[in-house]
Amino acid sequence: MTTVEIDPIGGRFERFKAFLIRGFLRRTFFRVLGPPHTATFQRRCIEWLSLFSPVPWGVVRERAMAGSVSVEITAVPTDKSSGAILYIHGGGFCVGCPVTHRTVTSHLALQSRMSVWTPDYRLAPEHPYPAALDDVECTYHEMQRAGYAAEHIVLAGDSAGAALALGLAIRLRNKNESLPGGLMLLSPVTDLDRSAEDRTSGTVNDPMVRSAWLDQILGWYSCPSGIPEHSPLKIDLTGLPPILIQVGDGELLLSDSTRLAEHAARCQIDCRLEIHRERWHVFHLQARFLPSARAALKTLASFARSVTQIPRRMKDSNIKLNEVRAEST
Repeated sequence: MTTVEIDPIGGRFERFKAFLIRGFLRRTFFRVLGPPHTATFQRRCIEWLSLFSPVPWGVVRERAMAGSVSVEITAVPTDKSSGAILYIHGGGFCVGCPVTHRTVTSHLALQSRMSVWTPDYRLAPEHPYPAALDDVECTYHEMQRAGYAAEHIVLAGDSAGAALALGLAIRLRNKNESLPGGLMLLSPVTDLDRSAEDRTSGTVNDPMVRSAWLDQILGWYSCPSGIPEHSPLKIDLTGLPPILIQVGDGELLLSDSTRLAEHAARCQIDCRLEIHRERWHVFHLQARFLPSARAALKTLASFARSVTQIPRRMKDSNIKLNEVRAEST
C-alpha cells in the first residue's frame, strides 16, 4: 500500500476560490441533501446545482442501451482507444445521473483518451439494493459485447458510485468472471453497516455530506447487513485488480478510504491512497475552477491507461463511437 498526502496547488488564488466554493457548497448541497427533504426534491436540487459546474469542450456524447439501462458514452472524437472507463456516478444511491457528473466524465475522457460509459442506474428508495448494482453489472457486460476486453475496462466511481464499482468487482470475482484492469475510487463509501455517528473524521469541515443524510440514504438503499458486495472491509479482497483511492482530508468519509486501503494492503492488493489536503468530498466536481481537481483527474486518467496498458493515443481500433456533434453540456 502506498499512501500519499497531496498539497493544494495554484497558490493563493486557488485557495481563495476553494474558500468561496466551500462556502457555496455549505449553503447549498449541505442543506438540500438529507432530511427532511424527499428524494425527489433532492434530485431536482442536485440537477439544478450541477449547472454551476460547467464541463470542458472537446468531447462527444451518445446514448446507448445496456439491456434496459440507459448509458451515456463520453469520448474524444479524434481518438479511438481499445480501453474504456465504466464510471458510476455518486449521490448516495438516491440522487444524481450521468448529466450531473459530466464535469468528471468529460475530464476523464479528455485526459485518458478512453471512452467513458456512465449508466443511468435505478435509484433508491424506489429501487433499493440490488437494483443499482444489477444495472452497473449489465453495463459492464454490454461494454464487453461492444468489443472491450475485461482487462481493458477500468471501474470507477465517486462516493456511493465508488461503493458500486467496488461491489461490482467483488461480485465478478465471486462469480469467477473476467475482472477489469483496475479500480478508481473517489471518496468511497465502504462501510454500509456503520452508523453516521461513528464517522468522526472531517465532520466539521466537510461542506458536502452531513451525518443525517448518510443515515437517510443508507436506510433508503436497504442493503442487508453482511452482503459481501458491500462489505469490503470484512471479506477477503484477494484477487481484485489494482486500486487507486482519492479522498479529501476534510471528509466525513475519510476513514472509509483509509480503512479500505489498509485492508486491501493486508489482502496483498496493489493499492494507492491519495489524501488531498484542504479538500472535501468529491472535490473533482469543481474541476472547472480548481487546478488541484484537474490534477487529480489527470492522475486518474494516467492510472487508467497504465492498468489497461493503453497508450495515450491509439490510431487503430475496431471500436468506434458514432459520429455525433461536440457539445459542452
